Amino acid sequence: MSLRIVKTIAGIRRAAPYLAIELILPGGSIVALILWLLRNRACLQRLPAKILLRAKGVAQSAAVLRPSTASTL
Repeated sequence: MSLRIVKTIAGIRRAAPYLAIELILPGGSIVALILWLLRNRACLQRLPAKILLRAKGVAQSAAVLRPSTASTL
């Protein structure tokens, strides 16, 4: 099997319990979201660092692309 198919199957297997909860329980979307957040805390803790890193990169790119403010008149 190709790598893409293997990754897709792995993603479905990871999401299956949350999808089952969402379909079976009333208010299951909220329950599934809370369970996912509890199980993926490490991922969420790294998120602010990634956002700040990207923001710095965007700011640096904007500074390079920004035209000079000095008047040529």
